[in-house]
Amino acid sequence: MIKKDFFKNAGLLFSGSLIAQIIGFGALYFLGRMYSPEDFGEIETIMKLAGVFIAIAGLRYEMAIVVENDSNQAKDILRLSLFLNLTISAIILGVVMCFKNTMGVFFNLNNPNLLFGIPLIVWITSSTESIILWHNRIKKFNTISSNRVLFSASGTGYKLMHPFAPLLNGNGLFIGQIVGQSIALLHLLYKLPVRLFHTSKQNLLNLAKSYRSFAFFSSPAAILNILATSMPVFVISALDGQQATGYFGNAYKLTYLPMSMLSLAVGQVFFERIARIRDQKENASQMAHQLVNTLFFIGIIPIIILLVWGDGIAPLILGSQWEETGIYIQIMILFYFTMFLTSSFSSAFETYQKLKVQLGYNFIFLASTFGALYLGYTLGGNTRTALAWFAGVGIVLRLAILNYFFVLFGKNLIAKTIFAILITGVLAYLGFSLKGVLLP
Repeated sequence: MIKKDFFKNAGLLFSGSLIAQIIGFGALYFLGRMYSPEDFGEIETIMKLAGVFIAIAGLRYEMAIVVENDSNQAKDILRLSLFLNLTISAIILGVVMCFKNTMGVFFNLNNPNLLFGIPLIVWITSSTESIILWHNRIKKFNTISSNRVLFSASGTGYKLMHPFAPLLNGNGLFIGQIVGQSIALLHLLYKLPVRLFHTSKQNLLNLAKSYRSFAFFSSPAAILNILATSMPVFVISALDGQQATGYFGNAYKLTYLPMSMLSLAVGQVFFERIARIRDQKENASQMAHQLVNTLFFIGIIPIIILLVWGDGIAPLILGSQWEETGIYIQIMILFYFTMFLTSSFSSAFETYQKLKVQLGYNFIFLASTFGALYLGYTLGGNTRTALAWFAGVGIVLRLAILNYFFVLFGKNLIAKTIFAILITGVLAYLGFSLKGVLLP
């Protein structure tokens, strides 16, 4: 059962995400005309590379901040994750210094020096996410919401300003990203009620030992998951260059990124709630089923619109040079819809201590989707075919793990999955039929 305060808390998070998205979407109209697909491709590649390391910068100990029952212990887990973030970021800097040119050639980067931004982005973003989980634990959803708005407004503001009054030479999209993330971290540090060094080394070592399953199983699972979802960017960069990567990156921004904001807001509140009632199967199952129903019916109409008319929407928003982005939207949108539904419930792995299952699933997902991309390029010879293969395999695997989550909650989702597929198919058929009548 979903109580009123669940929607209130989720609403607080979503309101901040919505404002942040409005800022970002409004800016895309101008940014798409101010920067080239190659500029967008470079920042997409850098952010995806950073994302791989962000996923494991704290060795996933930060996920225990919400799960831990004792508040003082939770504070020590926060400290532990922040120390690990800094250490791993320093290691990444050393790796970039050694392999910058090799990585630049492999990913077809015009400016390999952008790779030096990766350790900085990893440290800033992973630290921000750890502190956000602390605020999630203490239900400071207003702070989380305002932080997202601040990040979007400051970063987007710089990206718009850069072509006219650059503070630094280089890719304005990249610099704006760092500016926004830095301001967001400073905002959270100002409000942080935890003294970083007010603990002992032994306490941190004991906690690291107690939650070592997060490091041993959840960390590899997290890196496999981010590699799988980022795989199109890496493969497109290597095999088709930064222009195609830019097309794909903006397809992502126009589709899954808005959805991910809602799923993140709902997922954070769901994580806190399900951690408290995980042993109450009836209540957990009822709440999960109500939530998946709500998410499906919120998303289905926008998804069908993008599936049918995405090829016209992208150039309208971004400009005429972005027609290929519209095609990528149509290919990927159903996969993004399954990601949207799955992400809201993915905390079930941590909540029910199914970290080995998470690791195994993410390995299968990575191997299968990489194989699909590779075969798509080998047999089809182009990015469109490769993405179609990737999306098809991804949809099947996402629906499978979503049903597994609901078995953990107490009641399977098989009947609703079949119904959802039928509804989506019928609406897609009607949409394409209508498009054929309007645009013969």
